[in-house]
Amino acid sequence: MAKIAIGQITPETAQINSNLEKMKHYTEDIAVKGAELVVFPELALSGYNCGDSFFDIAESIPGASTQFLEKLAVKHNIYIIWGMPEKSVNGVLYNAAVLVGPEGYIGKWRKNTLPGHATDKTGPGAFPDRRYFKAGEDLPVFSTNIGKIGVLICYDIFFPELARMLTLKGADIIVGISGSPSFEKDIFEPIVKVRAMENTVNFVYTNLVGKEGETEYWGGGCIIGAGEKDTKVPGSPLLCKAPYEGEGITLGDLDIDHHNQVRPYFPVLRDLTTRMYEQLAELHKKN
Repeated sequence: MAKIAIGQITPETAQINSNLEKMKHYTEDIAVKGAELVVFPELALSGYNCGDSFFDIAESIPGASTQFLEKLAVKHNIYIIWGMPEKSVNGVLYNAAVLVGPEGYIGKWRKNTLPGHATDKTGPGAFPDRRYFKAGEDLPVFSTNIGKIGVLICYDIFFPELARMLTLKGADIIVGISGSPSFEKDIFEPIVKVRAMENTVNFVYTNLVGKEGETEYWGGGCIIGAGEKDTKVPGSPLLCKAPYEGEGITLGDLDIDHHNQVRPYFPVLRDLTTRMYEQLAELHKKN
């Protein structure tokens, strides 16, 4: 059984040091309570409404902020995941997530799918991804002392193919991090549960909360188990639920290996066929 913490915060736009200190505070607090992994939201390091400042504040991974949280993870024997803007070469940026732990820096993920459907229901800076970021192409799964972990960043969660790839790569836990504004609450909550159900995989979700400029986030992170053997219901139980308002940490206990007991009774992975993917590829080429 692993203790996993959802850390939902309201970022200060483009204030890296302030956001680092906030993550440090919550990490130290929850480490004392026995947490083995704490997960912070998408772009928690920078906020989402940075505009052109993204080019000035983005960092290499690993870089200064990674090293700061890496030292914290080693000191407190805890894994930390957080979102941040990554600086690559020649002004190329990625919307990324980083994993550090007791062994130091472990790896990173880059957001694969970049939204381009901003609406007038949010303020300036909403969904700026295509303006500032390049889409990532890799979906690594990293082995840790608490299990194999893969990450999806916000819009990635909308694509069942990505969650399925992480599952087939052996992920014991899929972590979803987002900066989802309040009008998306009724979209995200069922999708997160479905990703756990259709893959019989443990899912940890965290979201920004509060107001950043004119953008209001809905918080509401959760931890969902892979399923229950006795009821043969996948994507259950709901192990913990973060509030919709207010910064803070929500702690849940997750039986990492339980998915191995559930899958024989809800054998979606067994019933996948290569032909499904071949047909999908053929249709995608035509549309």
